[in-house]
Amino acid sequence: MSGLRTRRLLALGAVVFSGVLLFHLFSTRNPFEIDLRLNDITSSSDQRLTLPNHYQQQQQHHDAQRPSIPEPMPDPENVLKHIQDGSRKPQEPILPKEIPKPKTTLDPEVKYLGYLMYGGLTNQFIAFQSAAFVALKLNRTLILPPFITTNHDEEVAAQRWSDFFDLDRFTRLSGLKVVEWHDIRPLSPEHVHIGNKQVRSHGRNNPWWSKLAETLTIHVTYGFGDSENIHTTERNFLRQFLLIPRYVRPPRAHRAATTEGEEEEEGEGEEYIEDGVGVGDSASDWAQSGTKAASSKDNNKKDDIFLLDDAVERFAEYKSQVVFLSHTYKLKDPQSPRSWRDIGQFMHFNDKVMDYARKIIRHRAPEVISETEGKYIAMHLRRGDIWMKCRTKSAEQMMDCIPPLGHYAEMVDLARNAEGKRLPVLVTTDSKSEEDFSTMARLGWKRLNHDLYTTEKVLGIFGPAMVDAAILAEADYMVGTQVSTMTRIAARRQLTWHGHDPLYPRTTTSWTPEN
Repeated sequence: MSGLRTRRLLALGAVVFSGVLLFHLFSTRNPFEIDLRLNDITSSSDQRLTLPNHYQQQQQHHDAQRPSIPEPMPDPENVLKHIQDGSRKPQEPILPKEIPKPKTTLDPEVKYLGYLMYGGLTNQFIAFQSAAFVALKLNRTLILPPFITTNHDEEVAAQRWSDFFDLDRFTRLSGLKVVEWHDIRPLSPEHVHIGNKQVRSHGRNNPWWSKLAETLTIHVTYGFGDSENIHTTERNFLRQFLLIPRYVRPPRAHRAATTEGEEEEEGEGEEYIEDGVGVGDSASDWAQSGTKAASSKDNNKKDDIFLLDDAVERFAEYKSQVVFLSHTYKLKDPQSPRSWRDIGQFMHFNDKVMDYARKIIRHRAPEVISETEGKYIAMHLRRGDIWMKCRTKSAEQMMDCIPPLGHYAEMVDLARNAEGKRLPVLVTTDSKSEEDFSTMARLGWKRLNHDLYTTEKVLGIFGPAMVDAAILAEADYMVGTQVSTMTRIAARRQLTWHGHDPLYPRTTTSWTPEN
């Protein structure tokens, strides 16, 4: 009996001891943390599980015996490679602790003119024409910004002009020297990553970007940077190349440069507005660059540059090495189209683009070689966001923007009758309409669908649009959409390079193809 009582007392003592031990453990540690640690995740308090002293000492001893291995620096070639692991998100590249600032290198003996691009691809070409015209008249070398993706593009991209155009030929024909931003401000892979991240974050503060970005002085042109917000492409360019805009007023027009005998001092002009942060300032960033200034309504754009000749006049005696304009797309030319005559017509596609365009033509219309002696009809069918320009118009006016396909078919018949052959029709279009696609197929038109080709892989994100532009320019007959700037540039290439007048669909009545 006494033995049984002894065993019961021992069992009770064991239970009490276990309870005390468990109480001690759970009163000094976070039980939730322990469970989470099984998945290698710390609790919100980020407390670490404390090892007993003898284990801690043993671990320190082993660590001391290990050879010292320096932390490897990331390979610049691989620093931007993303690693995909199942459903995990791509890992951020590991950036070095110190990254040198990108440097802008200019020839001290040369004067330059730069500008911000604007809008879509064709609008960027038009902005180039105007800026290049001013640079030519001022005898300044033009700094060519890259083609930049807009907010409609998922990919952040900046491509050189030399990827698509023959710049040496352009300089020989126009007399204007050009340099590309990629050459005067080369970016390392780390710089590219930081700039692209700044674009994707829509300008939200990035300590790396704020640390490396440098100020660029820009003259307000046509109100952009002052009373007009700069465009997405302009912001994307500045962010990608790690530049903070500092907007200043341009030199006053000559007629207003002197007042009561006082001469205007030479310099960068009156500083009107400065957006963004200084280098290293992490309080905010310049995502709102171009925001309307409080006094913009009072300014009434009295000193704005509106005309090409006005820009030439204001900077004719300007001594600073660089003139940088905020906007050139909308600069007016009463003597139009001088910018095309003196500049645009000399910018020809390079051999790589033309060779690829010819391959597309042979693939989609093999009869071009065998039956029509290489001749074809190219059509630019603008059907996508063009409705934005038309949505407030009447039904009759709407046809000026989006004519029925039957009206395009009438122009195709006109071209075929003039040639006396059933020339193939290659269609470049932004349409997403299955009804449009079905109608084109019934008519025998060959739609160019670059999703099925390797165009973007071979020529980059802007490759499809550039190949389309080349095919339009080289066609024997071109049918275009009159309200489209892409058609207008293609029409000028047709007329200047080949002496061909473009064809435009009429804008009245409706038509549907026969089944």
